[in-house]
Amino acid sequence: MNFLLESLKRNLGEGWEGILSFVERETLPSKRRALLFVEKLANRLGSEEFEELGEDFVKDVVKLASYSQFLGDFIVRHPELLKDLKEVYRKKFLSLDFSFHKKDFKSEKEFLNALRIHKHFHMCRIVLRDILSLAPFEELVRDVTIVHDVVVKEAYLYALNELVKRYGEPSCGFVAVAMGKAAGFELNYSSDLDLIYVYYTRRGETKGGTLGKLQNHDFFTLLSNRITEILSKQTEEGVCAVVDTRLRPNGTMGPACNDIEALEQYYTAVARPWERFALLKSRPAAGDLKETGVEFVKLAKAFVFRKYVDLTLIEEVLRLKEKIKAKVRKKGEKIDLKLGEGGIREVEFIVQAFQLIYGGKYPFIRAKHTLTALRRLRRWGFLRESEYRDLRDAYLFLRRCEHMLQITYFRQTQTFHPESEEAEELAVKMGFPSREKFLSVLKNYMERVNYYFNRFFPTGDNKPLSSVDVEELKKMGFREPEEVKRFIDVLLHSRFLSPSEINRLDVMGKRFLEFLYEAPNSKNAMKNLISFLEREEGRVFFFSILTEIHALKILFFLLSTKEFFIKRFRETPEIVDFMFEPAFIENGVLKERIGDCVGKLSSNLLFLKNLFEVVAVVRYYLKRTEIEEFLLEFTEVADYCIDRIYDGVGGDFSLASVGKHGSREMNVGSDIDLLFFTDSLENREKETEKALKLIGELESLGYEVDTRLRPFGEKGDLIFTVDYFERYTKEVARLWEKLAFTRFRFLNGRIKGEVEKVVEEFLFSEPFTLEILEGITSMRKRLESELGKGKNDIKYGRGGIVDLEFVSYTYQLFLKEKIGNTFAVLKRLAEERADFSEGVELYRELRKAEFEKRVFGEFIEYGDKIASLKERARKFYEGFVEWVRERISTNIS
Repeated sequence: MNFLLESLKRNLGEGWEGILSFVERETLPSKRRALLFVEKLANRLGSEEFEELGEDFVKDVVKLASYSQFLGDFIVRHPELLKDLKEVYRKKFLSLDFSFHKKDFKSEKEFLNALRIHKHFHMCRIVLRDILSLAPFEELVRDVTIVHDVVVKEAYLYALNELVKRYGEPSCGFVAVAMGKAAGFELNYSSDLDLIYVYYTRRGETKGGTLGKLQNHDFFTLLSNRITEILSKQTEEGVCAVVDTRLRPNGTMGPACNDIEALEQYYTAVARPWERFALLKSRPAAGDLKETGVEFVKLAKAFVFRKYVDLTLIEEVLRLKEKIKAKVRKKGEKIDLKLGEGGIREVEFIVQAFQLIYGGKYPFIRAKHTLTALRRLRRWGFLRESEYRDLRDAYLFLRRCEHMLQITYFRQTQTFHPESEEAEELAVKMGFPSREKFLSVLKNYMERVNYYFNRFFPTGDNKPLSSVDVEELKKMGFREPEEVKRFIDVLLHSRFLSPSEINRLDVMGKRFLEFLYEAPNSKNAMKNLISFLEREEGRVFFFSILTEIHALKILFFLLSTKEFFIKRFRETPEIVDFMFEPAFIENGVLKERIGDCVGKLSSNLLFLKNLFEVVAVVRYYLKRTEIEEFLLEFTEVADYCIDRIYDGVGGDFSLASVGKHGSREMNVGSDIDLLFFTDSLENREKETEKALKLIGELESLGYEVDTRLRPFGEKGDLIFTVDYFERYTKEVARLWEKLAFTRFRFLNGRIKGEVEKVVEEFLFSEPFTLEILEGITSMRKRLESELGKGKNDIKYGRGGIVDLEFVSYTYQLFLKEKIGNTFAVLKRLAEERADFSEGVELYRELRKAEFEKRVFGEFIEYGDKIASLKERARKFYEGFVEWVRERISTNIS
């Protein structure tokens, strides 16, 4: 290599020194390949052409050649394309940008070569965007697929025009259907192109041409074979694509093309289970897309998806798995990125099996693109967040490895020997400092994929639940295996379960235990499952979802809450029929939507309250919402209940709230602080009765209602006039009440404007002084000393939620602007002061920890984080107080 480099330094003309220096110092997959390319390119480019292209672009092209011998050779054959390549390689393309520019070709050979040049040119652009990190994986494989769609379409049009001249127009339409990765817009750089050919009907014939007429089937057979030939034929520019048509009915023994009726008969009566996997990823790519293509899609959809949960496919997955294992064993020590254990095919199997098993009943998880399907499986609870991330990251890594392996010579290969030079080069292409480091990371990814594959589709005997012993439970990771064993024994001897139900539980084996282990609080889940199954509604629901992994995961999550779910289920067991309704989970919990459900579901307020509180928690678990959105949704449920009760009691009073309900931040277990206003005291006794009725009905729904923030607290009148409230705020109200009213929110009634005006005056009429600030900080100290409950108290203790709430109160008074919601206040503060940007995230984490403690009875993920979070929150609070103190002092001086 050094000899070649020195030789080129001596022999190449001016301007190439920078390129050779680049090759010498840059980490490239093959410096020798790069230097040979430089030598050939220098012989094809004049100095003016080199200068016009520019040194930076030529360096990028040299890098491309070091990755790919095939594309380097293509560029040497066609240096005239470099100007065009320079114009486009940094641009993201739309579909139209890949169009093939037609012209009158003098011969078939000229057309074939032009089509190949078109494809290879675009592959140069795509691979350049890859190795220069200009585009994400999904864009790259989309572009590769569109290029192949274009060449298939052009091959179809060329062949059709040729045959129409000979035999005339056919009487129906025809489509070339892309299968596999081409169907999902995720083709490899060197994928075989899986195609099947379909025409509308065999009834009919062509109109006639120079060679007469043909029956439709004969015409389309010629057309199919001609398309394959145009794409596959070897010319001096290579092939367009290696076409594989074996996925058609009956494979190589079947006809080259089939009409819709024949396909329907085949898929209904003859097709084997694996063909559902094949047809899951199918897409009409060229031809009569509007009629024949649409009919094919309808037919494929009916064959692929069942209207019920179809577990018969699991057997087929396992059969295919063993078949692949046998193939891989023959490859000896080579690593197979596609078919090996933990390879790309196992990720695809997981994704496709979930879709085939559950996609009939749950159409929203269907997707041909693997990454899109993974996202949907996570979104709808079929995969946990960690499972999704592991599979996505492994898939992206393996697909990039596959690409880097294939681009050297553009051959369809997925295997390499770990000790080979090929492995060394692959490590460099993947950005690793050594082959050993690359192989270590690759091994970790493949082991993780294989772990999930074996877990989702286990082989061997699945021990029944009844035979699992304490030692096995220990190995699974249960902290109290003896208690879990006792729970299993109680469950399998329950008198409220029928023998068939007990048997169905027993045969679940370790799958049942996995659900239990993965539940956030297994102890709660065990206790609550017994209570859940004691009710008929619970039993019916549980056994109806026994094969639905995602639904069971969500149910075990809910059962692992301490009292939250089981209490609501006991009160209104019918919520189980609606709590997983996709429309509720997807569209969000707003009081208007709850109102829309009255009549459709029930007008029972307790049922609606319980149902939508559970839906809000499920949405948070499924990551449809962040904590601030969850708190808002929980508040919306309370707002709906208050509106309904207020309208029902028919009071003549106005209603407002403060506290976390006032600022729309209610968590599970938050109380509701209410205030009752009136513009007249004529019917105070009667109105007080109605107000007490409102409070009573809210409490019957499970809410704790607090009215002590009214003037003079418990000693004051429950309902009071605006004038009285105004006098109180001016003459009697204390500083702590001012803080509380930064969260004031008017709810119902006719005197909104008057009340809000008094509140604004109460909060902001006097200047914010050092004396007020000191009063606020001393109040915070008193709360900490009187109500703080030790190091794990995340509310009142040092660095708890109240620290950040006091920041919110103080900042609003300082700004003289009522914002209310703590998240909104902290975001506003972060916008003014970048060094206070941490406040929102700290508050978010503390509220998430509060959710855990309230819902599960203990910290699940936050146990080890509490001390650190609280320390950071206290520093934030102290820094904020000092900043405000400085601002006040500066203004005074």
